[in-house]
Amino acid sequence: MKQLSGLITALNINIVLKTGFLFLILITGYNGYSQKNDTLYFLNGDRISGEIKQYKYGYLTYKTYGVSTVKVKYDKITTFYSEKSFDILLSNGSRRYGSFDTSRLEQTIKIITVNDTILTPFIEIVEIVPIKSGFWRKLTGNVDIGYSYSKANLLSQLSAGGNVSYLQRKYHVDLKVSTLNTMQEDRDDVLNNEVSLGYFKRIKNNWFAGTGLSGDQNTELGINLRIQSFFVIGNEVIHTNSNNLLIYGGLVVNKEFSADTTFSRWNLDGVGTLSYRLFRFHEPEINITSDLSAFPSFTVAGRYRITYSISAKIEIVSDLYFNLTFYENYDSKPPSETASNSDYHITTSLGYSF
Repeated sequence: MKQLSGLITALNINIVLKTGFLFLILITGYNGYSQKNDTLYFLNGDRISGEIKQYKYGYLTYKTYGVSTVKVKYDKITTFYSEKSFDILLSNGSRRYGSFDTSRLEQTIKIITVNDTILTPFIEIVEIVPIKSGFWRKLTGNVDIGYSYSKANLLSQLSAGGNVSYLQRKYHVDLKVSTLNTMQEDRDDVLNNEVSLGYFKRIKNNWFAGTGLSGDQNTELGINLRIQSFFVIGNEVIHTNSNNLLIYGGLVVNKEFSADTTFSRWNLDGVGTLSYRLFRFHEPEINITSDLSAFPSFTVAGRYRITYSISAKIEIVSDLYFNLTFYENYDSKPPSETASNSDYHITTSLGYSF
């Protein structure tokens, strides 16, 4: 009965994962249909027409007619023009929502809002994200997949992951899916799966609040299924053209089901998270993300959980990258007495961003 229950849980999670990945693939195919009517002006006098995709970490991602997507460093640009709507983050933490007009001054831009025209030096702009019309065009994300096999010990490992973000002016919604299944002959499969959906709203300047639901499975730690709901509030402490630091904390309510018994329990935990991202936009483009989360329990005396991950994405060609990830999960008092206290892994994968 236990094996049947575990099989059903694994099948349900795998169905959700496959549905999520199919959703991601369908999205990537749709994003190619967009109009290009922006104009980019260079300091040397050249100009090109195309579409502003985003501006982050000192580089403007620009999709041109017939030349595919290029990334242009800010110090090569004198100004640009676009009638579309953008979410614009400035170095002082304030945000503007509007379009762009050209300026006669080098390396400045006019931000056109509903009530004002603001002349802004380009160096003061930290991030530009298009506010797109239509549901599908507001989606961004990535998909990763990796596989390894060792003949010596008949060990195989399948890893896959992806996330989709729906961007609006005042909020965004994130859907994340990940799976890591380890299979070895004469041993039980080790299953590590997670699905989460979160809603995050900007409060003021760099402050934000978020809530959401998630479900995860980690048989190494004795978790057949954990369903949880969270509420957090946080601050974007650092957001520059090369790095980003988020700090947030809150409460988590969850119910856990043991992997090897019929035991289950409700828990109330705290959560505190540090998330740091470092970006290098030289050849090759490298994106390093590090996340540390602690979950002290209010309902189980002396219990605390810690998760840590660090990943490095190295661009191969535009939008295609190689990903190296280290992940560790520690539980001082797992729900199963026979379960391990810690689980860690290193994975490699190929990914595509859109």
